[in-house]
Amino acid sequence: MLGLFRWLGRSPGSPVAVLGILLSMSTIVLFCFDIETRYLERIVAAKTDARSFAKVLAEHTALAFDDIDRVLLEAEAIRASSLAVRGTDPATANLALRQLQSNSSVLVAIGWTNASGDVLAHSYAAAPPRTNISDMAHFVAQRDSADDQLFISPPYRSAVGDKWFSAASRRLSNPDGSFAGIVTAPLDQSYFARIYRSIDLGKNGSVVLLHREGRILAREPERRDAIGKSFADVPLLTDYLPTSPSGSFESTSPVDGIERIAGYQAVPGLPLVLIVTYARTDVLAPWYRHLYTYGLLVATIVLFILFGTYLLVRQTNRLAAKTQALGRTNTRFDVAISNMSQGLCLFDADKKLVISNRQYQEMYDLPDDLVVPGTPLDRILQFYKDRGEASNLTVDQHVQLMPTQRKQDHELADDRKIFIQRKPLPDGGWVATHEDITELKRSEQLLAEKAAELGAINLRFDAALNNMSQGLCMFDADQKIVVANARYGEIYRLDRDQIRPGTSLAQILEYRREKGTNFADVAPETYLTRNIKEAAEVRELVDGRVVAIARHIMADGGWLTTHEDITERAHNEKKVAFLAQHDLLTGLANRVVFSEKLDEAARRLQRHGTTFTVLMLDLDKFKNVNDTLGHPAGDRLLVEVAQRLKSSLRDTDVLARLGGDEFAIIQDNEKDQVAGAVGLARRIIGLIEQPFDLGGNKVNVGTSVGIAFAPEHGDTADVLLQKADIALYAVKSGGRNGFQIFRPELTEAADMQKSLESDLRDALSRNEFELHYQPMVDATTQTTCGAEAFVRWRHPSKGILLPDQFLRAAESTGLMLPLGEWILRQACLDAARWPSPIRLAVNISAAQFEGGNLLDSLLGALVASGLSPDRLELEIADDAVVQGNQVHLRTMRQLKNLGVSIVLDNCGAGYSAVSSLAGFPFDKIKIDKPIAQGMANRRDCAAMVSSVLALAEGLNVATAAKGVETEAQFEALRAAGVDFVQGYLFGRPVPVAELEFSARRTSAKHVA
Repeated sequence: MLGLFRWLGRSPGSPVAVLGILLSMSTIVLFCFDIETRYLERIVAAKTDARSFAKVLAEHTALAFDDIDRVLLEAEAIRASSLAVRGTDPATANLALRQLQSNSSVLVAIGWTNASGDVLAHSYAAAPPRTNISDMAHFVAQRDSADDQLFISPPYRSAVGDKWFSAASRRLSNPDGSFAGIVTAPLDQSYFARIYRSIDLGKNGSVVLLHREGRILAREPERRDAIGKSFADVPLLTDYLPTSPSGSFESTSPVDGIERIAGYQAVPGLPLVLIVTYARTDVLAPWYRHLYTYGLLVATIVLFILFGTYLLVRQTNRLAAKTQALGRTNTRFDVAISNMSQGLCLFDADKKLVISNRQYQEMYDLPDDLVVPGTPLDRILQFYKDRGEASNLTVDQHVQLMPTQRKQDHELADDRKIFIQRKPLPDGGWVATHEDITELKRSEQLLAEKAAELGAINLRFDAALNNMSQGLCMFDADQKIVVANARYGEIYRLDRDQIRPGTSLAQILEYRREKGTNFADVAPETYLTRNIKEAAEVRELVDGRVVAIARHIMADGGWLTTHEDITERAHNEKKVAFLAQHDLLTGLANRVVFSEKLDEAARRLQRHGTTFTVLMLDLDKFKNVNDTLGHPAGDRLLVEVAQRLKSSLRDTDVLARLGGDEFAIIQDNEKDQVAGAVGLARRIIGLIEQPFDLGGNKVNVGTSVGIAFAPEHGDTADVLLQKADIALYAVKSGGRNGFQIFRPELTEAADMQKSLESDLRDALSRNEFELHYQPMVDATTQTTCGAEAFVRWRHPSKGILLPDQFLRAAESTGLMLPLGEWILRQACLDAARWPSPIRLAVNISAAQFEGGNLLDSLLGALVASGLSPDRLELEIADDAVVQGNQVHLRTMRQLKNLGVSIVLDNCGAGYSAVSSLAGFPFDKIKIDKPIAQGMANRRDCAAMVSSVLALAEGLNVATAAKGVETEAQFEALRAAGVDFVQGYLFGRPVPVAELEFSARRTSAKHVA
C-alpha cells in the first residue's frame, strides 16, 4: 500500500488518482453516514417509544393507586363508624371490608390495626396470615411519620407461601393526634403483570414496576428470582432518576443480562418508577439487514470506481511521459539562469525582452511589469531615466547604440558599478550579462589599507597586552592557551615557552608546581573541574603571595582570565581589619568586639541558662601619669596593664579596652558566680597595685572594678553594662582601688547624673555655652589654614566644663540635636568674620545624623552667616560611619553636593576599616591622637599611619593628625606625608577673640 502511494505521488496522473480515490471515499463516507443516521434513528425511536409507554403506564399506575387510596379512605370510614357505635360486632366490620375488597381487582385484602400492630379488622374469610404486623415496613413507616399519607411498601413475601406482595397503607390517628394504628391493603402484583403483558415490546422487551427503594414490584416477562431483589445501585436510581423524573438510557439489564434501551417515568406522588425496555438486538435487527444488503452494493461500486481510476491514471502517465524531456530541459535552463551570480537578459531583433533572471531584476530594482517577456527596451530605459539615472544620451540613442556595445562599464546613481557584456545572436537580438563589481573595486582599494591597518593593530595589541599591570590568559574549550601576555608569566615565574599557545592548563599547573607558585589551598584536579567555572576568586600561592583572578566565560566554551598580584593590598586589608576589631595600643579587643561578645553571652543565657559576669575596670591615678610623665608613658602603662590583666584571666574570658583607661571583662560559666567574680577582682587589684617601671620611673596606680551578674542584675548587654558602670562609679566615689558588686541603692549616682542633665537642659536657654577654636596648620608651609570649634559649658556652680564632662549626657537626653545646631550656627557666624582662606571645622555627632534634619540645620547656618560652603569642614567620628552607614551615606552625599567638605575623624580609634571608607565621600582622614603621638617612637603607630596614608592616597583624599604636642611628633608626621596637623604644639583651644591667623606658629601664650 505504501508503494502504491509513493507511485501515485510521483505519477503525473496523480490528480486523476486523487479524484478517483476521493470519489470512492465519498461513496464510503456517504454510506457510513447513512448507516450512522439509520442507527441513531433506531436508537432514538426506541428511546422515544419506551418513554411514551413508560409515561402511559405510569399514569395508569397513578390512577390504580388513586383507587387503592380511595378504598383505604372508605375502610377508614368503616372504622370510624364502628368506633362511633359501642358494642358493634367485629364481624360486621369484617363483612363491610370484604364487600369493599371484592370491588377491587388489585387488592388481596384490607383491614386495620391498633397502635401495637394487632390486626383488629380484616377482609379475610378466615384468620389473617399475620395477626400482628408491627414489624412490617409499612407499619413502621406510618408509625414513625406524623403525616397521614398513602405509603407504598417495598415488596415482601407472603407469610403462608412464596408469593410476593406490596402493601398500601394510611396512618390512623387518635383525636389528640397520637398514633392509633394503620389501615392497610396487600396488593396483588400480578394485576400489573397482566396489564404489561398486553403491550408489544418485541421478542425480548420488558416492563418493570420498581420501588424507589430498589426492589421490583412487578415485571413482564416475569422473573420470580428478581421480585423483591434489591437493585438500589443500578444507574437508574443512582444517576438518572435523581436528575429527571423521566428519561431514557442504554444499559445491560441487571435482571437477565440483556443489553437494553430503556425509557422510565416516575409515578407522580408515589415511590414507584415504570421502566419500559427494548432489547437492543430487536431494535437494531432492521438496521443490520440494511447494512448487509447495501454494504455489499457499495463495496462493488467502490471497486468499480477504483479500477476505472487505475486505467485513467495509466493513460495519463503515458501522455505525460512525452513532455517530461522538454520539462527537464526548461527546468535546467531556469535553474541555470536563476543561480547565476550575474544578471542576465535576452532581447530579440525588435529590442523586446525575451527572458531575464531574478538577479537582473534585483540589480536594477525593476518592477515586475518591466521584466515580463515582450517588454520594449525603450520602456526599461525610460524607467531608468525617470528614476534619476544620469546619462549624456537620450533613450532613443541608447536603444540604437546598445546592441553594438560588446562591453560597458556603467555606474548607477547609488554609486554601484556594473560591468555589462553583450553577445549578438544570429536572429538580430542579443544576450547580455550584468555583473555588480562594486565590492570588487572597493575591496581592491581597501585591501592595501586593511593590510597596513591590521599590522598597526597587531603592534598596538601586542604592546597593550604585554604592558598590562594584570596577567592575561585566554583558554579555548579544550583548556589550552590561545594567548597569554608577559605579565601572566611573570606572576607565576613561567618562561615564554611554557605559556605558548596550545599549552594545556594542566601543564601550566604542573609548571607552577615546579616553580613553587602553585595554589596553597586547592588541588589541581579541583581547580581544573570546579574553580575554572567561578567568575572571580582570590587565591594564596605557596610562596605567600595573593592573586586575584577574574574570568569571563565565552560562548565557544573557552574563557578569558586576568590575574593580579594583590599581595600588598591583601596584607594591608588584613592589618586594617585587625585594627578595626582591636585596640591599636594594647592589642586587646575593642568596644565593637566586646559588644558582640556580650550579646553572644546574653543569647547563651537565654537559650541555655549559662550565667556570666560583667566587670568594668577603670585605672586610678592614670591622669596623673599622663600629666606628669606624658602621654607616651601613659600609653606604656596601658600596655603593661593589658598584659597583667590577660595573665589573670582564663582563655574563655573576654578582655577588652573600651577606651582611655577603661577596660571590661566577661567572665563566663563560673560554678560559683559571686566567688569567681570576687576572686578575679581581687587578683586584678593585686596585680595592678604592683609598681610599673615606665622607662626608669616607678609608677603606682590602682584600679576600680564594678561587677554585674547575669541574670541576677539583668539579661541584656545594655542593662548589665549600665549596672556594672554604676557599681564602678560607686567604687571610684568611695575611695577607688577596690571592687563593688551592683546593688540597687547604687543608682543614687544615676540621680546625680540626672541633676547634670537637668542643668544641661537649662544651659542652652541661659546661653551658658561658648565656643573655643584650635588652629589647624598646613604641615608643609606651617601656616594656619583653619580652626576647629570646641564647645565649653560655663556652669553656674561648677565653672568651665569640657565636652567629655557633658556631651555624653547631652546625647543620652536628646539635647545633642539643639546643642549641635547651636554649635554649627554660632561657629559659622564666627568663621564668616575670618579671612576668606581660613576654613572652619565642626564636629558632627551620630545623634545629629540620626535626627534627620542635619541638612536643614546646615543650610540655615550657612544662609544666616553668609559663610561659603567650601570653607566649612564637617568632622564625622568613625563610630557614626559604622552605625547606620547607609542612612548616613545619603546625608553625607547631600552635604557634599552643597560644597561642604567631609572629614573622617578619630581614624584608628577602633572603628575605622576599609569597609567604612568605601563608598563614603570623604575629603580628609584625621588620624586619632594616640596614633599621631606614637608615630615618632612606636612601630605599630607608624605602621598604622602608613596604612592610613596609603588608603588616603588610593582614595585621593587629604590627611590630618591631631594631638600633636612635640616637635618630634610633628616632624615624624610631616616626613610621613601628613597634609595637616593640629595640637597643643600649635595652640590650645581659645575663644574666638583670642584666635590669631597671621603668624606661622600660634603665639607662645597658646602653646602648652
